[in-house]
Amino acid sequence: MDELAVIDLAPYYAGGARSRRLVAAAIDHACRDLGFFAVVGHRVPHGLVAETREAVRGFFDLPLEAKLAMRTANRTSGRGYVPIEGERLSYTTNFTARPDSKESFSIGPFDVERDAYHLFEPSGIAFSPNVWPDEPATFSPALQRYYRALGQLAADLLDLTAIAFDLPDGWFAPKNDRPTSALRVLHYPPGATVGEGQYLASPHTDYGTWTILHKGPGLTGLEAQALDGSWVPVRAPDGGFIVNVGDLLMRWTGGHWLSTLHRVVPVGSSDAGGELSLAFFHQPNWDVVVYPWTTEVVQRPQLLERYADGAVERHYHGVTVGEVVFGKYKATVSEDALAPVAQNEDRPLTASQPRKS
Repeated sequence: MDELAVIDLAPYYAGGARSRRLVAAAIDHACRDLGFFAVVGHRVPHGLVAETREAVRGFFDLPLEAKLAMRTANRTSGRGYVPIEGERLSYTTNFTARPDSKESFSIGPFDVERDAYHLFEPSGIAFSPNVWPDEPATFSPALQRYYRALGQLAADLLDLTAIAFDLPDGWFAPKNDRPTSALRVLHYPPGATVGEGQYLASPHTDYGTWTILHKGPGLTGLEAQALDGSWVPVRAPDGGFIVNVGDLLMRWTGGHWLSTLHRVVPVGSSDAGGELSLAFFHQPNWDVVVYPWTTEVVQRPQLLERYADGAVERHYHGVTVGEVVFGKYKATVSEDALAPVAQNEDRPLTASQPRKS
């Protein structure tokens, strides 16, 4: 596969059962083939995307000391700033890699109610407090508006999922009325190089249902692993988003849709300030139990390579959203991220070529 499938959502929004089914069928085909596709006609305002990227750029341009101040006391909370080499995404798979050469900032649900659902301990890190930098002043409002807009787009994609599998109307609604989604903004510094066994983002799969990603134009180093084992460069059309299936949706669809292994490798950036990514990870209510809605479960041989012994046998057992998502996130946090701040302040990127696999 050389070109990513580009799916126009405009016919879905225009209404009409036939148009909606055609869009759902296109998504179904892409998710069985690569697990990645691009969407246009998505109703997320271009101005909001541009505003958010500008605010994110302003944050990552801050001095390292100011960014490190946005690290939370609980480094496994999934909130705030994570410095370069503070995470190792491959920890959630059976692959071995060094900590990732990227920095990031993450938020989760805000305006959270103080009721039993949101305070109950098994919710894990789902409702950890967010941290907000004072600078740039546009950062917090831009990310919150973007989070809400992408949450709606994710809900629309879930509706299309239900159509693709002939599920009842509104099947996802009660499972997604108190979602636990996360927004992570990432920066791959300009001219970043990596050492042996290291990546900008090491091979991993995403944990939730849908990941909706905005990246800059052209090649950005994002690669997805096709069924034949080859690595496919992934890029979005102008004004579009890259979308991929997460582990929860692969479980729900009984393996018919692929949660695809992907990575980020250095390719150079068209942006002198380095590559920015806006990654929205949709996750439903934390207490929803996920198990295949179909009896025709596909046993994917790729799972044998991806996970440790015994994990494949459990892959399609019922499991809560919280158990899958938050357990995997905690596994990615590297020892460097848990170390005292001073140990990370002057950590350079190492100069070498990425390992090919």
